[in-house]
Amino acid sequence: MVMKTLTLTAWILTSACLSFGQDSTGTAEWFRSKSLPELCDTFRTDKCADRHNFLEIYEPLFEPMRDDSIRFFEIGILRGLSHLMWVNYFQNGEVYGIDIRDYTAAAAGSGIKTYVADQANRKDLYAFMRASGANFDVILDDGGHAMDHQQISLGCMFQAVKPGGMFIIEDVHTSLPNYYPDTSFHVNAAETNTTLLMLETFIRTGKIYSDYMLDVEAEYLENNIERVELHYRTNERHSIVCIIHKKEAIETE
Repeated sequence: MVMKTLTLTAWILTSACLSFGQDSTGTAEWFRSKSLPELCDTFRTDKCADRHNFLEIYEPLFEPMRDDSIRFFEIGILRGLSHLMWVNYFQNGEVYGIDIRDYTAAAAGSGIKTYVADQANRKDLYAFMRASGANFDVILDDGGHAMDHQQISLGCMFQAVKPGGMFIIEDVHTSLPNYYPDTSFHVNAAETNTTLLMLETFIRTGKIYSDYMLDVEAEYLENNIERVELHYRTNERHSIVCIIHKKEAIETE
């Protein structure tokens, strides 16, 4: 089986440096033999070692479920490299993506299920959950990285994570305006609305305080989060990723 790829997007393939002419690459077996950091040789995403190096963190998390029939959903598509990586890493799984742009034609034949949705719009997110069936093992937010985007997506969609699953927020470092002063991240002057502060406060108090979540969303998080991992990279990008683990289902007699 040749590697699944997006169609109608030659620029994606060029960016990924795919080598269809080599016998040792381009097969499911070849990709199955590679770890996530090793897949960076093919899929040059910003998750790789020369950027944020998040894949080194993900490998021990994802490797035990690599052969399972999991449901993996990443917010934000852009060039599609991450989704191509996931569909070739989780070869028995289902990979979903949303973006404000329509990637339906580009994703045709790739095995990646794409939907048009704004991650800061609850109506869009609920429509996606209904259409996709939700019940994801992993939700990974690599979308707009703005404070409202990250917190609305988490508050609205944590319910779509399976018991025992995880919700990952990448690029939490956009909460640090000293390093990321771009106003599109919507950090207020007092820095009281940041995703990083919300997470740190939960770690300290067990409470979710957010300017963007509904009370019922914050309460659901407080009752269903099993643990929170904050990973800070001492690199020039000050990279931060947060992994939020959901509690297992409570068995009833």
